[in-house]
Amino acid sequence: MEDALQPAFSGCNVQVFAPVNPDFEQQVVERVNNHRASLGRPPLKRVDLLDQTARYHARDMREDDYFSHSTYDRVGGGLQLVCDFGTRVGSHYLQWNRIGENIAAGYPSPQAVMNAWLNSAGHRANIESTNYQEIGVGYDALGGAYGRYWVQNFGRRANVYPLVINNEYSRTTSPNVSVYIYGSWTQMRLRNDGGPWSAWQPFSNSFSWALNAGPGTREVCAEFTNGAQTFSACDAIFLVATSEPKLAIAPATLSFVYDLSTAQVHPQPPVSVQLSNAGNAGALSWTAGTNQPWLLISPTAGSTPGTAQVNLAQPTLPGVVGSHTGVISFSAASSSASLTVTLNVVGGLSSKVWLPITQRQ
Repeated sequence: MEDALQPAFSGCNVQVFAPVNPDFEQQVVERVNNHRASLGRPPLKRVDLLDQTARYHARDMREDDYFSHSTYDRVGGGLQLVCDFGTRVGSHYLQWNRIGENIAAGYPSPQAVMNAWLNSAGHRANIESTNYQEIGVGYDALGGAYGRYWVQNFGRRANVYPLVINNEYSRTTSPNVSVYIYGSWTQMRLRNDGGPWSAWQPFSNSFSWALNAGPGTREVCAEFTNGAQTFSACDAIFLVATSEPKLAIAPATLSFVYDLSTAQVHPQPPVSVQLSNAGNAGALSWTAGTNQPWLLISPTAGSTPGTAQVNLAQPTLPGVVGSHTGVISFSAASSSASLTVTLNVVGGLSSKVWLPITQRQ
């Protein structure tokens, strides 16, 4: 009879499958690059190969109910080592000369897991390192001892020099974007959407660029040379149609966990949200209010672009285990938007962040 505990994934192969929550994965990438930008570090380029190995490891940890950088199979109720971190990542991410990994479990949102990693010196060092140029993110839920599993894989490959648009954000409301190209070169030329090349010009790692007008996926490609060698790289971003003013909030949802056993809230508030005009380049004046006594917003009025702080009123937090929802409503003259805040009240909290790992060749 076949073992009832036979794992869904076995061996050390990277299997390609659809993400459980692509928005969560993309938010982690954007938060990583936002943090790097705050330190003056270049953005990491998101690549499928690292996404695939990170996504596989997140699912494998959930399916086989373990938590480690190494890969295990659960056989007959026990764990059997299959391969180490370097073998797993390197089997798919070829010709690497530096790789690293952060893993975490139990955290309910991209913001929560990023807070945990940034509050750990080793994980933070991976996120901030200038030794990496590329990133992949994997997320899987629900199952295993911790319910949610998160993986960041970092890397750099020989003779690969990524091009990154707008800090690797997936969307833009303006055709005017920032571009970063890795490496040290003498000249470069660029083109939009497979069109004609620009003239050769002096190389710059960071510069502004205009996409082709009109909504849709827009691609920027570059060729760069030092006289002896020439390389190329591309990146794409979705240009959102713009017309009427439209108030937008990022993120559109927030999740907190209130642990009754310790009276602690995770992630620790306040939390910043970004307000912008997603319709055009004009400024929008807005006001805000909440529908729950435990939910606070500051300031209660402002203009775009800008930020606001979401906070929780500790004395009025619900004391009943379960999920509680609050809404912050933002209003502008010609547009409105809302931010849904979920407060999960638990009797105790189980979560885990593992020691980070790096490897070089």
